Amino acid sequence: MATGGKTTRGNTGNGAAPADRRDAELWGDLFLARLSPETKSGLSPAQLDDIKRAAAAAAPRQHSVDWRFSLPASLGGKKFYGVVLAGADSRGPQRRAQDRMMRRQQRRRRSSRTGIQALAVGFALAVLALMLLAGIVRADEAKSTIIGIEGADDRTPIDNETWPWIALGRINREIGGHCTGALIAPNLVLTAAHCLYNFRDQRWTIPMEVHFVAGYHRGAYRAHAKGRDFTISPKWKPGDAKDESNIGNDWALVELERSLAIQPVELSSLSFEQMKRAVEDGELTIAGYNGDYAEILTQHHGCQLIAKVENGHLLLHDCDATYGTSGAPLLLVTPAGAEIIGLQSAIVTLEDGRSFGAAVPIEAFRKAARRY
Repeated sequence: MATGGKTTRGNTGNGAAPADRRDAELWGDLFLARLSPETKSGLSPAQLDDIKRAAAAAAPRQHSVDWRFSLPASLGGKKFYGVVLAGADSRGPQRRAQDRMMRRQQRRRRSSRTGIQALAVGFALAVLALMLLAGIVRADEAKSTIIGIEGADDRTPIDNETWPWIALGRINREIGGHCTGALIAPNLVLTAAHCLYNFRDQRWTIPMEVHFVAGYHRGAYRAHAKGRDFTISPKWKPGDAKDESNIGNDWALVELERSLAIQPVELSSLSFEQMKRAVEDGELTIAGYNGDYAEILTQHHGCQLIAKVENGHLLLHDCDATYGTSGAPLLLVTPAGAEIIGLQSAIVTLEDGRSFGAAVPIEAFRKAARRY
């Protein structure tokens, strides 16, 4: 890499976990998503990690056979997708939990938790208390470094009922886990390729298992549509998901089953040097659904472009972002409006310990997006 001495810390979405831990981590993420923001705010990152680990230990298993596939040959101008399931559906609890999440997105969440939510939180806190008593977690480990947050945490909540924030949303997968996506056409969403890949089964998620929820905020949302088709970077290699040379190819387009009545965010036509100058006059920001604030959209505004490396195939920036933000747009906001200049993929770290965000440059996917 041009800057030298750099190693990848990991993707900032849910798609880069080792295969043998994949389902358990998704279940743990889903459990944490059920905790109220008030409860989360009272727990340290280390404590949240331990709650997630305890929930992951109880993750349900899959069908004995769960095969999902797509045929590249077109049928009536459309790709063909299929699902083959065999054996008892022991993932029923997980799927019912996901269904409940989608139903809650159809109405505003009440201010008080339900009895079931209270029991879930109580269970998680009880497990944590037992861990503390057993010495598994030390009370003096309250502070821990969040991957992607360098120094002070500069993320702030956004009023996402206004544009361009209303055009951003969560990419929810029926198997669990989420990333961030941006509406770049009425029926087209930009996100990271690794968000659509199931690393445990080593297969791509099929479009109808993906939901884009625009303007999502604590159970409410502005619009929702399932995926109809994918356009995935032909150069991205799942087996090299964490390699820096591969991160610059980590983009995907989700074609939705219907158009949404929301103004899309345009892709920038600026060169890198023009972007650098524009950042000085405007504002660079990244906005997404971070894993530790999964229910609200947060942003780090006023961050900087650092460099363009890997022979121009990767952007480095110092915007704060962590897991769940994969697929989030790197936005240039000026008095003239907002435009996308990159796509968040991962976090990389230098030998001196400094971390930077790694984004896919606009050139990688601009041509593919303009075909729609």
